Amino acid sequence: MENQQVANHRSLLREFHQILSGKRSLARSAFNNLMPGQKRLLLEASGIKQRTTTIYNVDSQFLHTFEMRYDDLTDKEIDDLKKGLRRLQSIIDAFALCEQQDFKKEVKQVA
Repeated sequence: MENQQVANHRSLLREFHQILSGKRSLARSAFNNLMPGQKRLLLEASGIKQRTTTIYNVDSQFLHTFEMRYDDLTDKEIDDLKKGLRRLQSIIDAFALCEQQDFKKEVKQVA
């Protein structure tokens, strides 16, 4: 009886892992397919700093920013991505309430 319970728990854990892996695969694909500007916006909203390195040449030095891939993120950063998505969604929801005339430029005359 005890062996069957252990096997059942392992089966549930294996099934849970497969579900998480499936969702992680979808998240990985979606994140990696974002355009560079979209990815940068999401990372900024999430508070994630992009990886950089300074490259030194004989006459100069410059900062190189690495392309961020989903597999480069830590578990904490993945959790932060969820927060960043919620932040961006609230901004989108706020702008959805606006009308086209709200975005027209107004010119005020100063007396």
